[in-house]
Amino acid sequence: MIFMKNRIASTMTITSLSVAAMLFTPATVFAESITANASVTVQNSFTLAETTPLSFGTVVAIANDNTAPDLATLVVSATSGTADVATQGTVASLVAISPGTPATFTVSGAAPNTVLTITDASAFQLTDPSSTDTKVFDVSNFTKTVVTSGTPFTYDTDATGTLVFNYGATLSTSTPSGGAASDNAIAYDNVTFTGTYTMQVEY
Repeated sequence: MIFMKNRIASTMTITSLSVAAMLFTPATVFAESITANASVTVQNSFTLAETTPLSFGTVVAIANDNTAPDLATLVVSATSGTADVATQGTVASLVAISPGTPATFTVSGAAPNTVLTITDASAFQLTDPSSTDTKVFDVSNFTKTVVTSGTPFTYDTDATGTLVFNYGATLSTSTPSGGAASDNAIAYDNVTFTGTYTMQVEY
């Protein structure tokens, strides 16, 4: 009988403690909520500027008026300070009087320390703006080299988002249409032949 009383008393004590724990559980803390704002600004564009135009200098130019191609070439390297390299044809000839200079392009406002892709221009021609001389020069085989950072094959912007690179090419004489049946040297007129080209820089 004593054993049963102790058991009852023990059970009642546990029940009393559980009720007390429930009574003293702290209430939920009051909370505030807010609807906040977020944004992102997209700037895919950047500035691409030609700071120095491509020039093949001043040359003595002779074309071969023949049905078979006979070309002379003059290479202006993308590396500043590199001498122009002329290759003569059988009759066609290009001789430098004053050296040419590579074009220089500057990218600004781009993402910092980011590699850019440079797509070369398509071959194009230099012509006499007055159309008096119908002969042309062909421009092709573009080369480029980075100035500000990176390597010749990795064109990455610097910490300010700027990239400067040089652009060289090869100038060639061309055979006039309806040429003669045999070699016949014809001098280009004393004018400045000009042309335009399009190259692309992208992320």
